[in-house]
Amino acid sequence: MKVLISRRAEEDLAHIYAWLAARNPDAAERFRVEAEKALTSLSRNPDLGPRPGWKTRHTRLRFWVISRFHNYLIYYEPGKDALSIERVLDGSRDVRRIVEQGVEHPPPGRGPAPPACPGSRPSPPHSPSPG
Repeated sequence: MKVLISRRAEEDLAHIYAWLAARNPDAAERFRVEAEKALTSLSRNPDLGPRPGWKTRHTRLRFWVISRFHNYLIYYEPGKDALSIERVLDGSRDVRRIVEQGVEHPPPGRGPAPPACPGSRPSPPHSPSPG
């Protein structure tokens, strides 16, 4: 199945990669490889991931954990002819709020905003070829 990566998901992947690369370039590369493997697995079996545990307006929304990087989740919607990757998020964040309301930062007085993305943003993992 064809994999379509949204602009937001591309930004998520680039942000995660840059954050890891600033701290550990080898870990960033491992993340890229594992993200590509996850996307390939999902392209072959789009119903692999469970649905979120909350009621959502995104009726087809599912998620999948990136192996070896268990904090990072791929949120996607399987379609008839393509798999749409919507976001790639750190599961420790308020994912429900981000997905449902598009709000990236906590409301005032509810904790710090996530750290700014460091430096330049390298290319995110490439879409796997349809398999």
